[in-house]
Amino acid sequence: MKLRTQIFSGFIFILFLFLILAGVSIYYLENVGQASERILEENYSSVKAAEELIVSLAKVDQILSKICLGSNYNEDILLRILEREKSIFSTNLTICKEYISEEGELELVTTLSEQYQDYEGQLYDFYNTSDRIGLYFSVLQRKNEILRETCSKLIDLNHRALSEKDRVVQILYFNAKVYVFIILIIVLIISGLAIYKFPQLIVRPILDITEKIKRVSAGDYEQKIPVDSDTELGNLSKAFNVMSVKLKEFEESNLEEIKAQKTRIETIIKSINDGLVILNESKDVILVNEAASMILGIPEKQLIGKNALELSKHNSVMRGLVDSLEQGVSPGPSTGTDEEQSKNLIKIEHQEGKQEFFTKDVIDVQNVDHRSLGYILMLKNVTYFKQSDEAKTNFIAVASHEFKTPLSAINMCLMLLQDKRFGTLNPEQDEIVVSMKSEVQRLIKMVSELLDISKMETGNIELEKKPVSPRVILEYSASPFEVQLGEKNITLEKLVDSEIPEFMADTEKVSWVLINFLSNAIRYTEQGGKITMRARKLNDSVEFSVQDSGPGIAKQHHSKVFQRFVQLQSNGVKNDKGLGLGLAISKEVITEHQGEIGVNSEPGKGSRFYFTLPFETA
Repeated sequence: MKLRTQIFSGFIFILFLFLILAGVSIYYLENVGQASERILEENYSSVKAAEELIVSLAKVDQILSKICLGSNYNEDILLRILEREKSIFSTNLTICKEYISEEGELELVTTLSEQYQDYEGQLYDFYNTSDRIGLYFSVLQRKNEILRETCSKLIDLNHRALSEKDRVVQILYFNAKVYVFIILIIVLIISGLAIYKFPQLIVRPILDITEKIKRVSAGDYEQKIPVDSDTELGNLSKAFNVMSVKLKEFEESNLEEIKAQKTRIETIIKSINDGLVILNESKDVILVNEAASMILGIPEKQLIGKNALELSKHNSVMRGLVDSLEQGVSPGPSTGTDEEQSKNLIKIEHQEGKQEFFTKDVIDVQNVDHRSLGYILMLKNVTYFKQSDEAKTNFIAVASHEFKTPLSAINMCLMLLQDKRFGTLNPEQDEIVVSMKSEVQRLIKMVSELLDISKMETGNIELEKKPVSPRVILEYSASPFEVQLGEKNITLEKLVDSEIPEFMADTEKVSWVLINFLSNAIRYTEQGGKITMRARKLNDSVEFSVQDSGPGIAKQHHSKVFQRFVQLQSNGVKNDKGLGLGLAISKEVITEHQGEIGVNSEPGKGSRFYFTLPFETA
């Protein structure tokens, strides 16, 4: 039997049981309903008709009394009402005759009919006699009471019958509940057993197949499932057996190739000159080459299987790699800026005094679902490049220093040529001297910037911190630009928060940064513009800022303005009066002060350059 047919048969069986339960319930409910309906049809109709008879008799008696005792009533109207009530009485009497169902009820209805015929004959005499009052009080009133007593007996008889039948219906209802409940219990027990046993019959082969699949997934390809039926599970068993055979053949044919590929990959990794450490998703070392082992100073056997976090507690190089790992890694090689790459530099000092420099790179290896499969930690030896960079820096420093002396001498000679005490130059000569002096001063500025950047690269910058007032720094920084501000008719506003006390800083270097900010602001501010210099307190730091009304800087260029040799264009014109080192030097100065530097700017809304210094009071 097919699996689908088995499941369908089980559902049909359970449905059949519940249909039986529904049929029994309907049967007993129908019996109870019919019994109730018969009670309403027989006894209740008789009771209702008898009550109407009593009401009609009461109304007839009331009419007769009004005719006898009252002269204010219209006798014709009363007689018409009397005839109508007689008609109603006859109708209800007919109903009582139709619904005779109880023992003794026929005798009562017959007696009632005879009494009414006698009473009706007396009513005829009442119409024609002159002594109506005597007839009413002596005969009619008493006969009316007898009729009502008979009607009451009829009502009592049917009431007793109603009570008895209600008891029978209650017994029938109770028996119906008991039978339905018993059948329900039987159906539930049978259904429960079917639900418990039937899935087991179906699931047992599936569980067997699942267990064998687990064993196959663990590498045991000898698993076989006996095929004893032509059901879907039997076909699945056949497919499983075929799969086991194929997997075994595949493993035997590819195991050697996989081992060879693994050995080849390990050999390639170990032959790489750069240090290479491979971690799994749990950050355990699974592979390391000889170069990385030498850099870390730990034998390869002591690295394999160890957790990188545990190793970092006792090894400074591994600690640097783990720090980069914890800060977040990219799914590919690093392509950061020079500043970011310098932060990834690891310096190793050997016992013989030799220094080596390595760049660290951490790669997060991810699958197509962006789930991490592990990490690759790379250590590239950049000692040669570091030494070359230091040699370049030293060369620039020496060359700049050597250039500065003759340039200063040339500048002094040009100043002497302009001194009228040594003679007067003609206009053409004076113009040439002015042009030469401007170029020499530009060269001196470039050489000075190169010297400053060289000092910072070699770490020779020294700060002379002294107590200083923020207002003094603003005044000192603005004083060299009075002439330039007047020439461009630029308004310079200086704002200083009153609650800032003196703090510790190198006045010359901090002022140089503000001078650089203000120089750029004047250069890019149009005629008649406005520049605002401000010093304010921000929690535990002091912020200095220069706000101009120039063309502004696009957001994508904000990260470039503090890089070396970067000169941004303003309105399509590039500044060619410097090397683009001013803001880079400013950043180094502020960094040495443990402060932060930045820019807020939008095209067309001017620029605001600012830096903050830790609030160290004097």
